[in-house]
Amino acid sequence: MDFIRPFFEGKNRGLQVLFLLLFIVVGTIVFSGLGSLIAYGVYHTYNMYEAADPAGFVRITQAFSSIGMFLAPALMFAYAHDRKWLRYNDGDRKPHYLLVNVTLLLSIVILPIVALLSQWNEAIKLPEGALWHWMANLDEQAETITRMLTFRHSYSNLLLNILVLALIPAIGEEFMFQGTIQAFLTKWSRKPHLAIWITALIFSAIHFQFSGFIPRLLLGAYLGYLFYWSRSLWLPVLAHFLHNALSLLVDFSFQGRGVELDEMKFTDIHGAVPLVISCSVVTFISLLFLWRTQKELNESEKER
Repeated sequence: MDFIRPFFEGKNRGLQVLFLLLFIVVGTIVFSGLGSLIAYGVYHTYNMYEAADPAGFVRITQAFSSIGMFLAPALMFAYAHDRKWLRYNDGDRKPHYLLVNVTLLLSIVILPIVALLSQWNEAIKLPEGALWHWMANLDEQAETITRMLTFRHSYSNLLLNILVLALIPAIGEEFMFQGTIQAFLTKWSRKPHLAIWITALIFSAIHFQFSGFIPRLLLGAYLGYLFYWSRSLWLPVLAHFLHNALSLLVDFSFQGRGVELDEMKFTDIHGAVPLVISCSVVTFISLLFLWRTQKELNESEKER
């Protein structure tokens, strides 16, 4: 990697973007291939439907694909700037404990809000056409994979799902989106709020699922502001992980009671609307507290 640093120094940002895309393509090919080889070594087939445990096959390939598409390219991009894996993306900074505590609370209270937004988003119907059928097909594929991974109701499967669907994506996606794309756009435009919302838009669009586009957009902005306020990548990583993990736990809990979340609407739950209103108030107050706390911490650091 010795040749990369002098190449990045003094070069325009457009070239850096091209190299980031190259890192993503190479990382995706290499790690996806590695994941497929490991899955083949375990299940002796490249077809997940022919594997003895299709869910296990998917967990292996999905974990490696996530690392190759998000984490590895982001780390390479950071290293190409200053030979440090965790400096460009603020992965070398610890968030203040007050911000961590509030984020723990927010991870719980935003779940009903996201559930309601998801229901509203699903009610939006796009005009039928080639794009609509393509996105509907992707939604169906994603739902099939999710059902496959959560079909067996056991604590071992829950822990594996938390690893593959919560922890690995939280680390990889935050390193790529907040730690790389948002950081890059902020340095380029010097407009952090614009960078946050553009990154959130990319974050939501890259999943290619319209059914969750709006809540995912707002979640992306939420994670972006956590990164901006805390100046530490680990706060949005924590928030992202908790949101995914708690969602899995909620689904696991309902599944254990024989309730299929896909067959029910959030507004059918008794007291859903008052709950969302209460959670919205708590969320607003918590975000305001995060902003004011980090502002005070920044001012105290300048005075030292």
